[in-house]
Amino acid sequence: MDLSEEFAQKTISKMLEEHPQIGEILKKYNIDCVSCGSSSCLFKNVIATHTYNPKTALQLKNEINEYLAGLTS
Repeated sequence: MDLSEEFAQKTISKMLEEHPQIGEILKKYNIDCVSCGSSSCLFKNVIATHTYNPKTALQLKNEINEYLAGLTS
């Protein structure tokens, strides 16, 4: 996923703590990082690890990037 280093190197648990909306986006795509309990996954690897359909991965990536872009506008 194309992310700034500010977000890419954070663990998914840290991203969910700071940005709960990310969890809602992931749930929409049946990626349940919210209840997984693993804190070691890097946010930049979540889509590649949990999304096997390239079209779905692109949609998810775009939705997350739109949300993150809205934080800096």
